[in-house]
Amino acid sequence: MAPVRAICFDLDNTLWDVWPVIQRAEQAMYDYLAERCPRIVAVHTVETMREARQRTATLYPQMKHDFTFLRLQALRDHARDFGYAQTLANEAFDVFMRARNEVELYEDATAALEELKSRYRLFTASNGNADLTKIGIAHFFERSVAARQVGALKPDPVIFHKAIESTGLAADEVIYVGDDPHLDVEGARAAGMRAVWVNRTQAEWPQEIEPAWRTVRNLAELAPLLEDAS
Repeated sequence: MAPVRAICFDLDNTLWDVWPVIQRAEQAMYDYLAERCPRIVAVHTVETMREARQRTATLYPQMKHDFTFLRLQALRDHARDFGYAQTLANEAFDVFMRARNEVELYEDATAALEELKSRYRLFTASNGNADLTKIGIAHFFERSVAARQVGALKPDPVIFHKAIESTGLAADEVIYVGDDPHLDVEGARAAGMRAVWVNRTQAEWPQEIEPAWRTVRNLAELAPLLEDAS
């Protein structure tokens, strides 16, 4: 095996627990709409707005990689349907994104990133739309790519390749670290990378998938694992 020169990270549920973040962000957006657009919240709950966004994804399959577009389009549709200006969509989305970027890193994440950055080149590749500069961790990473920039969602190999494009790195010199067996492990493997599965919940590995190259319970285990493997 080629020596490990770089590590590429997933974000949501790898560096932080994303579902509480999304719930807070959707509630913040809903509260904003309740104040500014009462006709919308008279009909919709947070849950039905989420369902509307999911329907939007089926109407725009060519945009399934762009979560920002899908949320904005759903908000534009709400504004149109209830007689509000289209500028509402951008305003409400800004509220959502401010809360979306208020994440609490897993307690092992910062120390692990600091240690790993001293030894390896670090990257991220994510399907989500988190802003690492606003979160405060962009300085750890040489490059961060998102599905909406690339035009493809994991597990498509293109997003993994884009993360290291023009870096001088070969795919087999890169470890991909993520929590999802299908999106992260299968996707990285298809792109020629070795994949480390972060299993914080003691989940069972899907039997239909070839096991990950390595498994860790948290990011603190990553540096010792890579030392042993070198």
